Amino acid sequence: MSEGQALHSFTWMMAATALLAGTALHAQPAMSAATGHVRILATGGTIAGRGNAAGTGYRSGAVSVDDLIAALPGVDKIARVSGEQIANVPSSDMDEAIWRKLHARALAAFADPDVAGIVVTHGTDTLEETAFLLSLILPPTKPVVVVGAMRPSTAVSADGPQNMLDAIRVVTALASAGRGVMVVMNDSIFDPRSVTKFDVNRIEAFTAPSRGPIGHVLNLAPRYFGPPQPQPAVLALGEAKLPRIAVVYAYAGQTEDEVRDIARDADGVIVAGVGTGGVSSGARKALRALVAKNIPVVTTPRQGHGDVRRAEPAAQSDDDDRVPTIGGRELTPAKARILLMLALQQPRTMAELQTIFDRAGTTN
Repeated sequence: MSEGQALHSFTWMMAATALLAGTALHAQPAMSAATGHVRILATGGTIAGRGNAAGTGYRSGAVSVDDLIAALPGVDKIARVSGEQIANVPSSDMDEAIWRKLHARALAAFADPDVAGIVVTHGTDTLEETAFLLSLILPPTKPVVVVGAMRPSTAVSADGPQNMLDAIRVVTALASAGRGVMVVMNDSIFDPRSVTKFDVNRIEAFTAPSRGPIGHVLNLAPRYFGPPQPQPAVLALGEAKLPRIAVVYAYAGQTEDEVRDIARDADGVIVAGVGTGGVSSGARKALRALVAKNIPVVTTPRQGHGDVRRAEPAAQSDDDDRVPTIGGRELTPAKARILLMLALQQPRTMAELQTIFDRAGTTN
């Protein structure tokens, strides 16, 4: 090939490459200055942790919300972001006072017409509890995403910034309308009723064993696997202190006295039972005494997976069914505790409580 032919061939290839590149660019949505406003409500956790580069030693809740936002590359192309520090604690220290403040500030953000949605940063250990709580006390008028990280912000390959960017993409997407509160972790989108943390180390720590994720965040945008699910009826968060709910973790040979001690002065009891919510014969005696005092007992599986329905008592039987209990449906014991706390803010019958659990405890 002559020098002139080579130059002509090179020029043609460059032009073709430029043409193809231009076509590809036009095929993708143009990146422009963002107009949606996302409010970040920060509560602490590993996502706000600071420690060694290996991520093996760190302190949770050491990084401010402003620093979390500053670490998000290109976030200005997705949304206008502002932050508020609600708390800065490990999620094991989340309590009613923080929940109430989070609820109040979320409602304030909802009332701002400029706010497209809310992202709550949270420690992963109790993330599913706060997400479920918010799904019960916030109207599904704007998307809310609860997000965390398995590695602190100072670790090599910290997963927090990616998870936060994904959360912001979810709350600003048109497809997220009507979906209420969601959890976003490791490219996956979960319903708060079914999500749970199943691994204490890996970044793919969350799953929904009964349902699976409701979508993924791929190619910079959320992709949902189906239409929005019906949202549970909003439960009011009253001003009085929430009722005390005890959790009884069932095990072989559990005695009546052990259950009685755990449930002392409780307004309601959640049983993390064996099998489909069962307990030992000794535990049954204690639970029968509680029910006789009109203290509601909700049964759930201690493994956190399965649909536990209300069973009708069988006459002349010493089975677990002899204790009239409320079926916790697909909720983990921790989530059932939250629902019962909210439901018992006013007097309710067993039938009314079962209806609440049937509606909020499953995505069916």
